[in-house]
Amino acid sequence: MKKRFTHSIFLFLLLFLGFHFSGIAQTVTGKVVDDAGLPLPGAAVAVKEQLGIGAVADVDGAFTLTGIKPGSITLVISFIGFETQNIPLEVVANTTKNLDIKLKESSSSLDEIVVVGYGVQRKRENTGSIVKLNAKDVTDMPAPSFENTLQGKAPGVQIITGSGLSASPSVVRIRGISSISAAGDPLYVVDNIPITQDYFMNGNSGGMNTNPLATINPNDIESVEVLKDASATAIYGSRGANGVILITTKRGKKGGLRFGFNTTQGISQPTRLPDMLTGPEYLQLYEEAWVNDGNVGTPTFPFASLTWEEAQQNNTDWISQTVGTGYKQMYDFNVQKGAEKYNFYLGGSYDRNESYLLGNSYERLSGRANADFRFSKKLKLGVSTSISRGDNNRVDAAWSGGLGAAMSTALPIYPIYWDKDGVNGNGDSVKAGDYWLEAGIGNNP
Repeated sequence: MKKRFTHSIFLFLLLFLGFHFSGIAQTVTGKVVDDAGLPLPGAAVAVKEQLGIGAVADVDGAFTLTGIKPGSITLVISFIGFETQNIPLEVVANTTKNLDIKLKESSSSLDEIVVVGYGVQRKRENTGSIVKLNAKDVTDMPAPSFENTLQGKAPGVQIITGSGLSASPSVVRIRGISSISAAGDPLYVVDNIPITQDYFMNGNSGGMNTNPLATINPNDIESVEVLKDASATAIYGSRGANGVILITTKRGKKGGLRFGFNTTQGISQPTRLPDMLTGPEYLQLYEEAWVNDGNVGTPTFPFASLTWEEAQQNNTDWISQTVGTGYKQMYDFNVQKGAEKYNFYLGGSYDRNESYLLGNSYERLSGRANADFRFSKKLKLGVSTSISRGDNNRVDAAWSGGLGAAMSTALPIYPIYWDKDGVNGNGDSVKAGDYWLEAGIGNNP
């Protein structure tokens, strides 16, 4: 009887816990759109009173919140360029709520002055699709190149970060891919002057492309406007078919002489590295394959000049020999002054970025001078000059050879061959940075 009574209590507790959990795990679904009824993918939806419960709207603007406790809550919906909305909501146990949420464009952003082609205009008076970012948006995050700082800050702009190597370019797409075969990069315009954005204009070295945008100092940028639709980009003709990114550099502002200095220091490391076989582990597996193939005696290698006894003496970790900790340093100095008849801005910067791949670095020295002179209400003279020198130390990073092959396919049974005189003495070799890799070193039998 006692045993039966214990079982009854246990079943009662299970029923109670089941009802309790079903009461707290409520669901709220909905869709976030703009004034025109178009979905806002990427809109953030969160429960203000319950930390950790939130969601991001999908490509259709739809979202789902689960695990909400019953009671009075406040939904906070936010999106770049739109007013944040707080919606009070009463959540009842064992129910699912569905909401249709419409966000209004921020009124403050509508009064911003935006660059349109070769002129300026208030945003509320412009019918084209334009996104404006200020200087703080560009400089608040250290990045190899300024276009990386646009990631997540401009609706409709997709930024695919490059390899992480020094001065590596990023893929920028405005409103998706517009062509299957042709290039989809937008047109970049700096102070009304279009610049060439061609990753291969100075050649390609072992899978590592050049990036002309890396020569632009992000601290010299006053604002960035992204022109997205045909109405906004029409003045640039066919060159603006993939969108236009307008870059306006800083100019002197009214006031006394002002000096500015800032520096950035940082390190870079790969977030995840594969676990590779050691030399003894590789030889054990090779010996098993040798026996399973019907062979007897000491295994031999069908590639390169390496004996079994020599292989037993080596245990090279090629990952640690090619990858390390990168270091970035940047120093920026500027001076500016503005008066009724004139203003000027002078800036200079030094940037050195050593990537996680040993031997790869990018060094930039740049200067800029902008000045404006007002002779009358109808006559104004503006001067914009800049000079930049970039030194890109590229290494052979392709998977078909060099450090890329060393990381991906080089076997741990090979030693690192290095001769300061540049002579290997072990057959045909290829040089990658400071390493001499014997031909056949990555041939996996």
